[in-house]
Amino acid sequence: MGKKRNSKTATEQNGSEEKIDIEAILRARMADFSPSEQNLAAHMLDNVHMLPFETGSSIAQAVGVSEMTVTRFVRGLGFESLRDLKNRLRHSVAEKDSDIDDYMGRFQVRNSRQEALQESLRLDLDAIVKAYALTATDLWDEAAAALAKSRTVYVVGFQASKGLAMDFASRLLWARPNVIFVDNTSGTFGEIIAADPKQSLVVLVDTASYAARGIKLAEKLKSLEMPLIVVTDKFSHWAFAYTRFVFEGHTHVKTFWDSTASLGVILNLMIDTVAIRLGPKAKRNFAAMSDMGNLFGEFVGGSYLRRKD
Repeated sequence: MGKKRNSKTATEQNGSEEKIDIEAILRARMADFSPSEQNLAAHMLDNVHMLPFETGSSIAQAVGVSEMTVTRFVRGLGFESLRDLKNRLRHSVAEKDSDIDDYMGRFQVRNSRQEALQESLRLDLDAIVKAYALTATDLWDEAAAALAKSRTVYVVGFQASKGLAMDFASRLLWARPNVIFVDNTSGTFGEIIAADPKQSLVVLVDTASYAARGIKLAEKLKSLEMPLIVVTDKFSHWAFAYTRFVFEGHTHVKTFWDSTASLGVILNLMIDTVAIRLGPKAKRNFAAMSDMGNLFGEFVGGSYLRRKD
C-alpha cells in the first residue's frame, strides 16, 4: 500500500457524518496498492452500492484473500474498521441516490418494459453523474494538461468502441492541432511507435470484451515510456497495469447492449477541459478549422463558432 499513512482515521479527520467518496479515495491510491490490494479496490469499485451490506468475510471470499487482509486494507484507507466505512457509506450512497429521484419521477413507460427501462435510466443517470465527478480529481487535471501540451495526440479504438474514439479524435482536433486517429491499416501501429515519446500521447478507448491488440499496444507504450490515457468501462481494471491515467465509466444497464453514455460524457468533458486550458489558442484553432470546412463546403448554414461565442 502507500508509503505514508495518516495518523488519524478518516472519521477522526472529517467527522462521522461527513459524506465520503470511496471511489475517489481508492482511485487516488490505486498505483500504490499491492496486487492483492488492487483486487480489493477493484471489487469495492465494482460493488460500491453494495458495500454497506457486505461483511469482511463476503469481501474476502469474493476477492480470494483472507478476512484479516480486508481489515488491514480498510484501516490503511483511514477507517477505524469495516463497520466505520460501511456506516459512512450508507449516508453517502443514500444522498447520491436522492439526487436523481426527481428525474426518475418524470419518466413513465406504459408497457412491459417499464421497470427495466426505469432501472436503465437510473443507472445511466448515475453513471453520468459519476463521469462528471471525475473532473474534480487531480488525476483529471494531470491528464488534461498532458492532452493540451503534447505535440501530437494519437487516438486508438477497436471494434464497437472505434466510433467513440473516432468521434473524440475528430472533435478534439477542433480544440487543438495534431490529433490523429490511428486506424492501424499497416497492422504495426507504426505512426505511434516511431513517434517521440516525450512529445506524444496516446488515448485508448476500449470496452469489454477488450481487444488483444489494445493490451499489446499498452504494453509497448509502457516500455517506450509514452504517456497513455485509457477511457474504458468498469468490468475489468486491466488498464491500471499500464498507466495511471485510467478513466472508467459505468456502462451496465438493463438494455440489450451496455450503455456507452458515460464514456461519451467522459470524452466530451476531456475535450472541454483541454479547450478551457488552451483558452484563446483553442478558439483560434476552432476558427481555422471552421474556415477550412467552409472552404470545402462541408457545412450547411452559418458558422458554428459564431453561435458558440
